[in-house]
Amino acid sequence: MFTHLHVHSWFSFGLGVSSPEVLVEAAARRGYRTLALTDTNGVYGAVEFQKACEAAGIRPILGAHLVANGQDAVILAEDARGWGTLGRAVSAVHWEPDLALSAQLAVDREGLTVITQDVALLERLVKLSGPAGLCAELRPGPDRHAVLAAARRLGIPAVVTGGVVMAHAEDWNRHRLIHAIHGNGTLRMMARGAGAPMRRAPGACARPPVAVLATPGSAPPPISNATFPTSPTPSPRRP
Repeated sequence: MFTHLHVHSWFSFGLGVSSPEVLVEAAARRGYRTLALTDTNGVYGAVEFQKACEAAGIRPILGAHLVANGQDAVILAEDARGWGTLGRAVSAVHWEPDLALSAQLAVDREGLTVITQDVALLERLVKLSGPAGLCAELRPGPDRHAVLAAARRLGIPAVVTGGVVMAHAEDWNRHRLIHAIHGNGTLRMMARGAGAPMRRAPGACARPPVAVLATPGSAPPPISNATFPTSPTPSPRRP
């Protein structure tokens, strides 16, 4: 069954518009049994997400969407070791302004599944540390064909994601508004695709059925979507 492995809540400021609880509720209503939360450079909503999943009977996958210096990757914690590795990676993004994700993840990705559409990053990681735990991310858009070709060339799985930024299609205009504000732009600029910061944001210019938490029947069929963690997900707790 298709599982959403790249999902932003409103803790991805300027991008996501739905709370972790709303995302989980929508997923449960649409028949999902597993859901990931991968907010940008942080796990700020992990506790709320875990509690909501437990209440709804959904298996949570904890992760983050790391974005640093022109590189980006979704990282998912497979187990308690991966949760610790995820925390170190997030901390490195915030504490090291010149951080290269390729350098960080090449030496420290124990217990992680790494998913990215960045072909150069995939090539670098395979060269430095091998293909273990790496997946190519096929997001909607014209670049997915090149990413799939790179996955086949590198011998790594390809995973379909939606780059979810909202739980419901009717939230599309709100997403556009907060994304325009975050990029110091306007809705008209977004309609024209203008503004470099907005073009770089994942999923921001996708059509609503793509960026929304799609129903299982309408989600794109995965080439491989079974690489998400199989071990018990760690339970984050507030200090």
